Amino acid sequence: MPLLFVMNDKAVIRKQILQQRALETPLERSIRAQMITQTLLSLPVYQQAKTVFCYCSTEFELRTDEILAFTLAHGKTLCVPRCEAPGEMTARRIRTLDALCAGRFGIREPDDSAPIVMQGQIDLCIVPCLAADLSGYRLGYGGGYYDRFLARAGNVCKIALCTEDCLRRVPLPREKTDIPCHYILTERQVHKAR
Repeated sequence: MPLLFVMNDKAVIRKQILQQRALETPLERSIRAQMITQTLLSLPVYQQAKTVFCYCSTEFELRTDEILAFTLAHGKTLCVPRCEAPGEMTARRIRTLDALCAGRFGIREPDDSAPIVMQGQIDLCIVPCLAADLSGYRLGYGGGYYDRFLARAGNVCKIALCTEDCLRRVPLPREKTDIPCHYILTERQVHKAR
């Protein structure tokens, strides 16, 4: 069922989406994630990337474990986020999913011994979102972690994973610090940002 956005307030939209997610069954979420994963892995921008940055999903997000495992299995350099301080995260290289443990906010991350990968070394960033619009702007959880990280990443290709019912046909509210993605990938299609 499509999610209706009744206001252009980020906090209100976040609340609506989180309520919608709570109604989704784990099976529905899993099917969507599998469809998105299959599409992502077939994209030339993913296949050509040597170093991939990808978020570690939580229980209510589109699962990325298959993306992480596939990236490692195919000899690419994989880095994932690690929260360092409020609002700040680094990309840390992992060589196995066993290197992940519960970190800040309960999100899986590597420990501080994992090597830092500088943003300039990353070819592709795969990021989460609660909602996205056709201009490539994403609505996150409000901490600004990804926008600060992506601002330092330069023109690296950025792909947000989003369910089709959370893709807005009208612009999301945005601020100067919001960083757009090049693509929004849903279970139905790949949307190139306009």
